[in-house]
Amino acid sequence: MRRFFTRLVVRNVLGETFRPAVRDTSGGIILKKSKFVFVWCVIGLLVTSAGFALFLLDESPEMKELMPIAWLIGFGAVLLLFHVLNHLVFRAEAGENSVKVRSLGGSRTLRYEELRSVGYSRFNSGQLVLQGAAGAIRIPAGIRGAAEFVALVSGKIGEAACVDAIKALDVWREDLKKWGG
Repeated sequence: MRRFFTRLVVRNVLGETFRPAVRDTSGGIILKKSKFVFVWCVIGLLVTSAGFALFLLDESPEMKELMPIAWLIGFGAVLLLFHVLNHLVFRAEAGENSVKVRSLGGSRTLRYEELRSVGYSRFNSGQLVLQGAAGAIRIPAGIRGAAEFVALVSGKIGEAACVDAIKALDVWREDLKKWGG
């Protein structure tokens, strides 16, 4: 049973990276976050919110001793709420001349001419880091069409500037073969 759940998670998280990207009307790539992750975050948010509410509503003396646990559950609910909101707001587009990313932190656009490298960071469950002259844009790693996006960008700026991202994709491909069945 545990093996089934491992395969399910790996296929729906790592597998998204290698699925074809969604295209807009002009042929540009639209990078979308995983629906699987979103659904589980919403379920987690509902469960933790309900648990936190039940802790706060119970005024028995036994529950007073467990109040630190209640606040940890509430903190978890806030983190899941942040993740759900970020999932709803996030949008990344790779067009003919630039990459545009919209997230809770605001919108950023980076032209391919300004792009120096595409790296990989393990921070926040993995991110592709597009480094340009004006700053960096971070794109979540397990996003649908990430492999296609890295191929597009490496074609625009050269493979040498995308070595870290390509290595990360190779590792994910091996993990998908190993754990995805």
